[in-house]
Amino acid sequence: MFGGLLRRFAGGAAQASGKSGKRGKPTMRYLRPDGAGILKAHNPSLRSKADDVQGAYTKVAAMVVDAAQNQGWIAGAVDQGVVDINGPKGLMLSATPDYEELGWTKDYADGWSRRIERRFKAYANNPLEVDARGKQTLAGLADAWIRMWYFYGESTARMLVKPRPGSRYSSRVQLFAPHRLVQDRSDLDGLHQGVFLDSDGLVVGYRIKTRVDGFDRTIDLPARDRDGRPIIVHVFDGDPDQTRGISPLAPALRVTRQRDTLADATLTAALLQTIFAATLKSAAPSAEAFEGMIEDAKAGAGLTDPGGVAAMMEMRDGFYDGASVDLGTHGKVAHLWPGDEFEMHTSNHPGGNYLPFDRQLGREIAACIGVTYEGFSGDYEGTSYAALNLGIATKYPHVERRRERVPVPLYQAAYEAWLEEDIATGRTPFPGGYSAFLRNRVAASQANWLGPPMPKADDLKSAKAAEVRHGLGYSLQTILAGDGLDWQTEFDQRGRESAYAIANGQPDPHAPKTAPGVDPNDPDLAEDPPRGRPAG
Repeated sequence: MFGGLLRRFAGGAAQASGKSGKRGKPTMRYLRPDGAGILKAHNPSLRSKADDVQGAYTKVAAMVVDAAQNQGWIAGAVDQGVVDINGPKGLMLSATPDYEELGWTKDYADGWSRRIERRFKAYANNPLEVDARGKQTLAGLADAWIRMWYFYGESTARMLVKPRPGSRYSSRVQLFAPHRLVQDRSDLDGLHQGVFLDSDGLVVGYRIKTRVDGFDRTIDLPARDRDGRPIIVHVFDGDPDQTRGISPLAPALRVTRQRDTLADATLTAALLQTIFAATLKSAAPSAEAFEGMIEDAKAGAGLTDPGGVAAMMEMRDGFYDGASVDLGTHGKVAHLWPGDEFEMHTSNHPGGNYLPFDRQLGREIAACIGVTYEGFSGDYEGTSYAALNLGIATKYPHVERRRERVPVPLYQAAYEAWLEEDIATGRTPFPGGYSAFLRNRVAASQANWLGPPMPKADDLKSAKAAEVRHGLGYSLQTILAGDGLDWQTEFDQRGRESAYAIANGQPDPHAPKTAPGVDPNDPDLAEDPPRGRPAG
């Protein structure tokens, strides 16, 4: 019965619309008919990401650099991103050579690694050694490297061998702006936006714009030398078919302009309302209007002053000549002409919708930069401890990922170049000599780079969490890595502190702690001797 009723309704609807009563087969598909027309005018083309990058690269880079130079909140957010990724002191080397591949014992590998870490730290902290321009430490170069990545979406450097008077080493790092890579493309030469690729897509060289003797010219440089040592270090984050990067701020450029426009418009409206903050309201028209009325009356009825209007205006003007409205005298009561009203105005800007809208724009920008909104804006209003912790915990893996993709390749390239030179010159022993190192470069150069710890909203709660992890059997490496520390370095430092304290007649600061007021030498605290079975 119900089936026939439904068919009659369906048939009636079909006849009313002039269509057949047959219904199309139900389907599930993307982009169903858009009744509201929201997607009708949106017709993007599907292209290679490499083509999109090449078409927009120059303009996007110029706009981001301009924003960072002229918008304080963008510059501050980029600086915050640099500190989150690189930390205040840069990344710390933890050498981890593959001792099994190299045929070493673990003890020998540990001792060799500690020696390498100390020597590399001295090299990396000396600008005259590590920087081709002699200006910055390796950590400072990494800061500029990350900032360059924010601006261009890629970072570039040359690894030079340049002897210098007063320097022990010849290995140098020279950063250069990525826009010096040409934008040319030639499929015959395998040139794609300044990068030479082989038939498999492997990067084999670069074409760079440079200035020689006052003239611009281009030079071609190989990506690495015959021994595999990098000559050009180039990093970017993108799709597999890309050869160049684009700024991570590119999706937020429109939003940054909207935020600036919103702030400028709000400020302009507030200033206008501040300038015109007081008005005098009167039921009587102005003198010019009275004059017009008098002229009209003269033309129409021959009257010279209808109703004594001019006389009244003269009396009003005379009144205010002797009783001006003075806003600068404290406690003065101003008397007004009967019917006049003096009104003070307050600025109605920013309005109630300003902050919610501004915060939403700020959140979108912060997402592109890779920082929390609170860290980006300094606005912690209404943020709870749990929400702040969740935001940090959500963003920190993103920071760690960028740390591995962006600055670590620069640190690793500088480390490998220095290590090769240190072994080649005999300053660091290597079993089998320099030729053995060249054969085992990858195994010998393996390393971890420790960065700053994850920010904590409450140090006490974080310490308690570390204590719980230790009680559950987590390794010290896992626990301390979260604080940006190396467990072996911490053990060595504790040993030095304990030895120094004891040598100077002080208690060991790392001795096991006892409860307050309890003497650890109290014999009553000793464990009771085992009790035997009673005799008999």
